[in-house]
Amino acid sequence: MRVLLIYPRRDPGSPVRTQFSLEKVHELPLWPLRARSYGFQFNGLETLAAMTPRWVKLTVVNENLQDIHFDARVDLVAITVMVTNATRAYQISDAFRKRGVKVVLGGYHPFMVPDHALQHADAICASEAEMVWERILEDARDGKLRPTYIQEGKTDMAALCQPPRVRRREWMRHVVLTLQASRGCPFDCDFCSIIQMLGHDMRYKTPEHLCAELETIYRNDLVGRWYCRPIFFVDDNIFGRPRDLKALLRGIIALNRRHPRYRAVFGSQMTINVYKDKEALDLLQEAGFYYIFMGLESQDPATLRAYNKLHNIAFNYDDAVATLRAHDMEVIASFIFGTDTDTEACFEAAYDFFDRTNVLYPYFNILTPTAKQWFRFLDEGRLITAKAKLYDAHHTVFVPMLMTPRRLQEGFIALVNRTFDYGNVAKRLLAARLAQRQRHRLALPLPLEKLTYAKIHWTLGRMGDQAGQRFLEALRPHVWSGRIPMAEALLQIDQHDWAVRNQATLRECHSLDVPAWSERGAAAGRDRTATSAAS
Repeated sequence: MRVLLIYPRRDPGSPVRTQFSLEKVHELPLWPLRARSYGFQFNGLETLAAMTPRWVKLTVVNENLQDIHFDARVDLVAITVMVTNATRAYQISDAFRKRGVKVVLGGYHPFMVPDHALQHADAICASEAEMVWERILEDARDGKLRPTYIQEGKTDMAALCQPPRVRRREWMRHVVLTLQASRGCPFDCDFCSIIQMLGHDMRYKTPEHLCAELETIYRNDLVGRWYCRPIFFVDDNIFGRPRDLKALLRGIIALNRRHPRYRAVFGSQMTINVYKDKEALDLLQEAGFYYIFMGLESQDPATLRAYNKLHNIAFNYDDAVATLRAHDMEVIASFIFGTDTDTEACFEAAYDFFDRTNVLYPYFNILTPTAKQWFRFLDEGRLITAKAKLYDAHHTVFVPMLMTPRRLQEGFIALVNRTFDYGNVAKRLLAARLAQRQRHRLALPLPLEKLTYAKIHWTLGRMGDQAGQRFLEALRPHVWSGRIPMAEALLQIDQHDWAVRNQATLRECHSLDVPAWSERGAAAGRDRTATSAAS
């Protein structure tokens, strides 16, 4: 049976990109070669591929890396769908169904809007997939495909061991490889759709199973032997149950000792309370963690209460950044803008935080209503578009309470531009590196660092990017001394590129020139008062 498994692009017609696509990290060193690459490997695709039985002839296509052959001879097309690529997923599905090829859709988007997804598919998986994937394949083979598949109960993560398929060439086209160690989150943030499908109960793989998956990468990935390999655990909160995380970390530390030639640099999402757990920090540092993604969202307690993110209020953000940096880890600090308590002052407050703490990886989001919040905004009449491709945390899709949609979008763009201005980037990079005590995890031997500098500087010149060249020239003494690795400089050039391209979001948004929701309510009240007086 021939099956085509697809992860669609976000929006092929848009110049806007995501922060995690990391397009410049490969483009600049490889130029003028034009091999397609992408930042983060998509873990959902790899998980399904690893679970596919041997009687299936499987072809996997991540559209960020490969083109889809719409005339391919296949018996079933399976597409994993997030809200941001739903529009493209439906285009792909409709094209194959016109040929008579059966299509099944899975992922968060079909889970959230099953009836809508079924208009573009022969079947959907509206749950986790581990316990139903083989049944879907069998039913498709036998001509008995059902409209909806929902597995009974949550996936038992402790029973899972899914060593990734070995694809050395494709791994080299990704900046970051991915694995998953746990599912679930004990918290209930208002904007989060993850817990709707995965629930609050934390479920972890065993250290033995996770290390077996990691060892497949260690034995076969060439990047980690030549240089170092970023590996990101896509868990929504890997610190959800600290005892289990610590057991995993001890397993990884033992695995690293068995493979001393492989250099893994780990990252994952964690809640801010991790910085108060000294044992966890020591284990994270010893295991090789560097990137810690934290959903800080806002510094305003009222905004955090509006998000139901009460667990952030008791902790000091500045202390968290400094404590993690003292353990040789950097925070990817995520902020969200646009909740009902936010005014235009939220942008300046966020900039002050990044400038004060010298966070190297600010991560910006416009509030994007999903799950319960989406239905609430729909009932209130505050949604200004239902186009799925705009629900990517870069576009304003609703009417904010205390500012107009246009001011939210323009304020977001201005903050992004200012934060990733090359002058500000260089300042944060130098200050952060001075606070780090050990040799940088991403550093090459100094002669190779200098050679990489020369190549990137020359490439930027050939591309006509004089601003990028000046940025590198300001860093040259620090690269030459070994203080700043070129990998960090490349990552910052990539973030600057994301900021520049993010400006196109303004012309892609719709119906931004309407009053803030508070003003609209006040105006409606004045109209009702005037009508009553006239009567």
